Amino acid sequence: MFEEYYGKDAVAQNQFSHELESAKQLALKFISTRMRTTQEVTEHLRKKGFSREQIEVAIAFLHAYQYLDDEAYCRAWIHDRIRFHPCGRQKMAVELRKKISDSQLITDSLAAYFSFEEELALAKAAAEQKIRNRTGKKHISREQLSRFLYTRGYSSSIIAAVCAEIHFSETSPDDGWWQDEL
Repeated sequence: MFEEYYGKDAVAQNQFSHELESAKQLALKFISTRMRTTQEVTEHLRKKGFSREQIEVAIAFLHAYQYLDDEAYCRAWIHDRIRFHPCGRQKMAVELRKKISDSQLITDSLAAYFSFEEELALAKAAAEQKIRNRTGKKHISREQLSRFLYTRGYSSSIIAAVCAEIHFSETSPDDGWWQDEL
């Protein structure tokens, strides 16, 4: 009856509006549990079968009310990562690229919220912990420590600075052994 009175275009418009409202509600529910990125919400709505236009409108709605803010997400994510699961800048960048498509935002956020000095301090702490936790072995080589730090995402300049502060023996056949001094 509605279709006969208003026509097929009105029915289609009503259906689109209803689906658009559903997309907004689903997006709001999705972001209610924790901070999300634009990319995460877009992917979630796409998997639920919404059209590109509906997703764009829902994302614009979330941005208009500041429910989505990728810069704030980067800042919070970097802060939490440093505090609870420290690693190097390179590893953080790789992990953030999985959540945010804007490479410039990631680069700028890491530069603003993760200083070289802070990264160096985290690398030193990781190296000290690695050395302390060596069970059954008294020494660690420069190569082993470098590899350990590299897998944690630290750059070669950070690794070199950490290794420069550790005293390795000159008599070691494979680039030196750590000597109970840090």
